[in-house]
Amino acid sequence: MALCGLGVPGVVPSVEWSPLLHGVEVGLDALGAWLVRADLGLGLLLLVGLSMSLSHVFALLANRLTARQILLHLLFDALLLSIAFLLSSTADMVLLNLYGSVTVPPSLFLNGVAACLVPATLYVFVAAPYVGDLIGGVIWALIHLNVVSLLHVRFALPYGEALLLATPGYLLAVLLVWILFRQSWRSGYSTLASQLKT
Repeated sequence: MALCGLGVPGVVPSVEWSPLLHGVEVGLDALGAWLVRADLGLGLLLLVGLSMSLSHVFALLANRLTARQILLHLLFDALLLSIAFLLSSTADMVLLNLYGSVTVPPSLFLNGVAACLVPATLYVFVAAPYVGDLIGGVIWALIHLNVVSLLHVRFALPYGEALLLATPGYLLAVLLVWILFRQSWRSGYSTLASQLKT
C-alpha cells in the first residue's frame, strides 16, 4: 500500500482498479439477472439439443460403439447443438437490436424462441426409416414459422420485417446443426473403422 501513488515503475495505484472492478461487478450482476429471466429458454435449448442428438443414436449403435461411448457422444452432441441454437438466437437478437423497428428484450426473446423450438424436441423421430427426412423438413419449417410468428404477435413486428430479421439466424442454425451432425457421423465411422482394423 505504501508504494501506491509513489510513481514506482510497474506499480499500479489501487484507485485505478476501482472503476474496472466496479464495471466487472455490474456486468456479472446483469449477466446473473439475465440468466434468471432466461432460465426457461436455456432449459428448453438443452432439451432440444438432447432430442436432436438422440436422432442418430441408431447410427451410433450400428457403428458398434459401447454404451459409454454412445452416452458421451449424445451428451457432447446435445451440448454443442444447444450452443448452436444459442448462437443463432444471439444472431437474431443482434439483428433485432440493430435493425428492428421495435425494441425486443433479449431475455424475453430467448424464452420465446425456446418455445418456438418445441417441435425440435420431436427430432428423435427423424431416425425413423423412410419418413425421417420428411419429419426433419417439417420440424425445421415449423421452427422458422414459429419464430416469425413470435416476432409478429408478441413484439408487433410486421411479417416482412420479422421474416427478414429471423432468416439469418435460422440459416445459421441449419448450417451449424448440419456441420455438427456431419462431424458426429464421421467420428462414429472412424471409430468403427479403427475397431475393425484391430
